[in-house]
Order: sequence, then structure tokens, then C-alpha cells
Amino acid sequence: MLEVLIFLILSCILLIWVVFFILAMRNYLQLPRLTDTPSHTSSSLPSVSVIVPTRNEAYRIEKCIRSLKAQTYPQLEILIIDDSTDNTLEVIRSIIGTDPRFKIIKQEPLPEGWVGKPFALQQGSKQAKGQYLLFIDADTFHDPMLITRAVDYALEHDTDLLSLVPHNTLESFWEKVIQPIPLTFISAGMPLAQVNEPDSKMGIAFGPFMLIKHTVFDKIGGYESIKGHIADDVEMGKLVRDSGYKVNLVNGQTMMHLRMYENFHEIWEGWSKNIFLGPMQKRGINSKAKRLLVVVFGSIGIFGIMVFPLCMTIITFLLMVTTQTSQWQGLFLFALFVWLVGVVLQGIIQKAYRYGNPVYAVLNFLSSLIIIGIFVNSAVKSMSKKGVTWKGRTYAEKKS
Repeated sequence: MLEVLIFLILSCILLIWVVFFILAMRNYLQLPRLTDTPSHTSSSLPSVSVIVPTRNEAYRIEKCIRSLKAQTYPQLEILIIDDSTDNTLEVIRSIIGTDPRFKIIKQEPLPEGWVGKPFALQQGSKQAKGQYLLFIDADTFHDPMLITRAVDYALEHDTDLLSLVPHNTLESFWEKVIQPIPLTFISAGMPLAQVNEPDSKMGIAFGPFMLIKHTVFDKIGGYESIKGHIADDVEMGKLVRDSGYKVNLVNGQTMMHLRMYENFHEIWEGWSKNIFLGPMQKRGINSKAKRLLVVVFGSIGIFGIMVFPLCMTIITFLLMVTTQTSQWQGLFLFALFVWLVGVVLQGIIQKAYRYGNPVYAVLNFLSSLIIIGIFVNSAVKSMSKKGVTWKGRTYAEKKS
């Protein structure tokens, strides 16, 4: 009876992996890419205000600023909204020199009810003069033609909000081990390509790059109505779409690069900030009981899909060795097969989406255990009065 139950569980996991793979690859293949050839002349391009929020980015801001300085777009202003306590501004000033396109603005004190990043972007929008606002994260770096290509795409498709899916740069060991798991879950779990369908109700944007018409941003009230949301980019995409405007999501991996976190501590703290609270706010799940169920079943689900097959492979192998019988051989081979299928499919997804080195998919059991730890940590802190921390700032959900 036990063997039959384990076999059925492994069969379900195998089916989940196949569905997961199909969804992830379909989303990737259906997503349009930036056009290679511009269709508008420089004289017909609208003015663009780039707004970059910075907070203690001294150790990694250089790539972003240098790539913005190298942009070839003709009508450009770059507003840096800074709230740093380290030497971020010194690094920025040493790079921009006398470039008149750059302007540094000191972020005002954070008002009650606002999350730091949305407030910085809102503040920057008030001083921006461009016909388009381009919100860019400080942990990105770009091809010199990126803004030109993006604006050209927005004009060609009459887009009100254009967001790009970036290439996630993974360099350290822990980045390559951990990062692909939440990134591929997002890739499979969010039907990204549907955003571009005219009749779709889905509005999704990626925070590292959001190009929006200034008039549209003002008409929807900017970030005012979503000021307390951790996943402000997803909420902005939804707000623009729900307000009757057009949202496009495009693959920009060849021209835009993102390095979210650089070590284990940053990965743990960074994902703890939004891996639980973001989806809860998006889905409108406010009940503690419901949130607790999400934690329990979410953790069990991740463990079951990513870890259980390997556990069964090891356990059945040990049973074969200790009992000296072939009773467990069939289950051992099936568990091994399910685990290998998961590793191979995870590796293919990583290669397609360019999420680090697909060889590290063999360690998906380790990364999944860490992700479960981050998920539980994020949930506990979010549901308590402690809140989650990021760059010295605590994010606690405001009670209505």
C-alpha cells in the first residue's frame, strides 16, 4: 500500500513538472522581442525622463550609471532620486562628471503609508519634463541603444506602458544555485505573453524597466493608490491596464541586464522582502488563517516537487541495500527518473531564459530548501509586527 501511494505521488510530481515546463517555455516563446531596426527618425522621437531610485548602491551603481551615460537617445534627462547613507552619491558624481543630462535629487522623508521605492519614483515624476517616464532599477545595466529601441517599440505599437523582461546575470555560487528557482516559478506561474493580447485583463510590469507615457501616469494618479505595495511593479501594470490603457511586456534580454542580488545574505533578505507579502497583496489575501494555509501548502508543494523525488531515490536505494531484495528496485528507478526529469527540465528552462548555468539545476533540491526557508521567514515577519528588512529599512504591512 505504501509503495502504491509513493508511486502515485511521484506520478503526480512528474505530471506537474511536465505542465510546469510547458507553461514556462510557452511563455518564453510567445513573448515578443525588441525590434532590431528603428522605424522612427531621431527628430520624431519624444523626450524621455529616466528616473532611477538609489539607496546604498555604492558597490554596484557604477555599471548602471555608465550604461545610462552611454545611451544614444537624443532627448534624454536622467533623474537620480537618492536616499543613501553610504557614498553612493560620490560614486555617481565621479561617473557623470559634467554631463548635463543628469540631475541628482535628494529623496524627501518617507511619508506614512508609503514604501520607499514607489515614493522615490513618485517624487521623481513630479520633476520630470519628458513626454515619457522611464523607471529603471539601480541594479541594471544596458546596451547603448536600449532606450532608442524601447521608445521605438512603444511608438510602433501605440503602447502606454512598456516593460521589459531583462537578462538576469548570475555570477556567484549562491546566485546560480538559488536564483533560478523563484525566477522560473515566476516564468511558469505568470502567463507573461497574455499581457500583450488586446482583450486580456492581465497587466504585469517588471520594475527594472517601465516606460510609461507621462500623461497616462498622471491620469492614473501615479503611485498614490498603490503606495503601500511591496510588488509595486506588478501593481503598476495592473493599475494601467485596469484604467483602460495598453500594456506591453517584451523580451529585452539581449539589451538589458539585471543583477538582483550578489551573495547569500542579499538573496535571503531581498526575497524575504517580497516573496510572501507581494503575492498576498496582489491576490487580496488579508486573513491570517488563509495566509497561514498558503505558507503550509506552499512549503509542502515546493518540497514535494523539488525535493521529494530525490528523498525517495535515496531512501529506496538504502532499503534495497539493507534488505538485499529487489522489492524496492522499481520504486527506486521511478523516483530516480522523476528526479532526473525535474533536473533536465529545470536546466532547459534556465538555458532558455538565460538564468545562470543550467548545470546547477542538479542542486535544485538544495535551492528549494533555501527558498522554503526564505518563504517561511518572509511569512513570519510579514504576519508579525517585525516586518521584513531591506537595506536598513523595515517594510511592515500597514493595517487598515
